Amino acid sequence: MNYTVIPKSIVNFQTGNSKPTDIYVWATIKCCSNHKTNISHVTEEKLSLLTGLDERTIRRSIKRLKDAGWLTVHTIIKEDADRGFIKRNSYYIKPANKDYFFLDNGFFTKNYPAKIAGFLLLLKAICLNNTDTVQWSNSQIAKAIGLSRNTTTALLNECRRLGLIKAIEKGYELTAGCFINSAVRKTAAGIYKEICEFCKSKSITPPIWDKRAMSVLLTKYNAVGLPASEPITITYQLNKRCKTLPEKVSLTYFIKALDMQKPHRKIIERDKQDKEDFSGFAF
Repeated sequence: MNYTVIPKSIVNFQTGNSKPTDIYVWATIKCCSNHKTNISHVTEEKLSLLTGLDERTIRRSIKRLKDAGWLTVHTIIKEDADRGFIKRNSYYIKPANKDYFFLDNGFFTKNYPAKIAGFLLLLKAICLNNTDTVQWSNSQIAKAIGLSRNTTTALLNECRRLGLIKAIEKGYELTAGCFINSAVRKTAAGIYKEICEFCKSKSITPPIWDKRAMSVLLTKYNAVGLPASEPITITYQLNKRCKTLPEKVSLTYFIKALDMQKPHRKIIERDKQDKEDFSGFAF
């Protein structure tokens, strides 16, 4: 994937004054993880290269993240022909099931200072939904992200100096350009919106978002912005197949209506197998 899913709950990180730096280290590990298993085998050396932090600082950050419960670390000792016995870490990060945003992986190539990069992620976490706008005062921002007002103001000023945010009336606009909806997100959002609009046209409450179900629907229906009269659109097919709807619907209901149960079962079985494959990992 060319994006990383970041939960807005990062504002709740409790790692002290190193919070912005720790968040960036955590996000970098997440970027380097398997998106199906949420497990990463990234080395401290690579983390150092990606974040610009020395390996000693990386190790301290990992310890804080582990102690705070944001990272599960599994260490094994391997024998290396040149260096003898060495330690290797694997990391597990709980998946974000709700309240998250998409981060373009190009963010990790910008070489922003780690503290600034982590602070930008904190700002994004408190933006108005589906925007890059924070409509709060410095004091309110500090309280929302769990940093002191002085630290928050200093970091905001540094971000402004670097051109990563700009001041607007009653807040700030993020201008880093790394939180723009990716094509994947735009398509998923567009298809989900069509389903919701279809439900509303039937006076039925739209279904809640289901990541797994949406991934199935997108394998067949990924054309957005077209007239509903086009057979390739999901709206056309829903109008054809769902003349009426029950009082309560889910995305799984529409998978069945669109005769996509088989790929849905495959994904469920694959996810189950992935969990079994990593059942020995110390979560």
